[in-house]
Amino acid sequence: MSSAPSDFVVTKEHRRFAEFCDACRHYRYIGLCYGAPGVGKTLSARAYANWDQVEVSAPVQDASPTALMAVLESDTVFYTPAVVHTPAQVEHDIRRLRSTLRSLRVEDLERKQRVQLDAIRAHERAAEEERQRRLFTEFDWYADPPPEGLTKPASPYMRLAHEHHHALAQIADPTTLVIIDEADLLKMTALEQVRAIFDNGGIGVVFIGMPGIEKRLSRYPQLYSRVGFVHAFRPLSAAEVRGLLQHQWVPAGVVLPEDGWADEEVLAAIIRITGGNFRLLHRLVTQVARLLEINAMQKVTCQVVETARESLVIGTA
Repeated sequence: MSSAPSDFVVTKEHRRFAEFCDACRHYRYIGLCYGAPGVGKTLSARAYANWDQVEVSAPVQDASPTALMAVLESDTVFYTPAVVHTPAQVEHDIRRLRSTLRSLRVEDLERKQRVQLDAIRAHERAAEEERQRRLFTEFDWYADPPPEGLTKPASPYMRLAHEHHHALAQIADPTTLVIIDEADLLKMTALEQVRAIFDNGGIGVVFIGMPGIEKRLSRYPQLYSRVGFVHAFRPLSAAEVRGLLQHQWVPAGVVLPEDGWADEEVLAAIIRITGGNFRLLHRLVTQVARLLEINAMQKVTCQVVETARESLVIGTA
């Protein structure tokens, strides 16, 4: 039996999307990405931003060293607006997420500083105990001033603590790109708020939405004039779907027989039914696995695939 640890697969379309985001980041442009539901826009955006790892690391104070290291260089915000929102809420949400990225760097530096300051404090404590021992056992402790070499030295702790505080304050917002998923939800005033953030932040912005979002945004000249790139997110090709299945890809938590996709007719049926829609492929494979388990079958047949299709809502949404 085979299973996959993650639903995300790096495809040619994801690589094209990553190149598109890189360009928006580099040139500080607004980019528009559109595609039909289920083709993988959100999954690609979350993977590009490493957002699953960022969310796992919260709260940052409790993040393990491994988890913190995995997101330390994150500089992309992934944001999905609420269905009901105000411009102020959009601004607040994006500012909070940008602050989250900065807090990762702050926490990393604080941990390094804490180790250094704790070492200095431990050294000073041991040195002071030794000074006190010698002062009270080897010398006249009533002597004033204390014998040479036993005067309490100036502590570097406070000076270093001040320097560390200054270093923390110098950590800038690392955000270079904000990806806004389901941008179709944003009303005109919220779009203008995002434009203001873009103008003031020196960052790139990517709007992700349904086909037609580029026509809708063209009605707002001040925003649309800042659009530098447009990217159409396309479904998987037949060859990519075939490659995924032949390499034993399955959704997370789903198991199939090792030779489950050996039948060429089965592959052709899945390609025809899903049309390269990743979300539909995910649901269809999950349903096929459920039918195999219920009927104690060890091989995927065209009949199983057709039965699985009949239990799904097949459409563009």
